[in-house]
Amino acid sequence: MTPAHATALDALVGAARERLDALHEANERLDGIRVRLTSPDGLVTVVADGSGAMVELELAENLGSVAAHALASTITAVAAQAAAAALDQREAILQSLQGSFTDS
Repeated sequence: MTPAHATALDALVGAARERLDALHEANERLDGIRVRLTSPDGLVTVVADGSGAMVELELAENLGSVAAHALASTITAVAAQAAAAALDQREAILQSLQGSFTDS
């Protein structure tokens, strides 16, 4: 193999390693997404993961005076907001990953 071919091969391997590292980093960041939001009245807290799924729901102890339909509405609204924020974070990570691939 000529020195020019070896240099080109080294550059190709280096670029592949950089992309693999970027994929691993993006995967770790995606796995780490957790968005915690609490309703304005403090009665409902929802945690959403990077897929927008609700992974945790916390309800305040003083729910006695809250109507069931109002509580359900609050849970749904807070869960939707948390999911949207988590998906926004996911999109930003994926855009960054895509940019790192097109920049090299």
